[in-house]
Amino acid sequence: METKAKSNLITIRQCMDRLSCSRSFIYTLIDRGLLETRKLGTARRVLEESLNNLLEKGYDNDESELGN
Repeated sequence: METKAKSNLITIRQCMDRLSCSRSFIYTLIDRGLLETRKLGTARRVLEESLNNLLEKGYDNDESELGN
């Protein structure tokens, strides 16, 4: 019997706290594919692994790094 590893899901607020940035910037990261999310009913949650990967790449909360 195989089991899949369950990813931890975190709230947008938790992402904001960990990255020290605004809600709109989190959604910019999501829209650009830098953070992976799942929908739970009407709520959106971020995969903690996705956030950790972003942080490992040396994320800096400077929006200008993302370009247009």
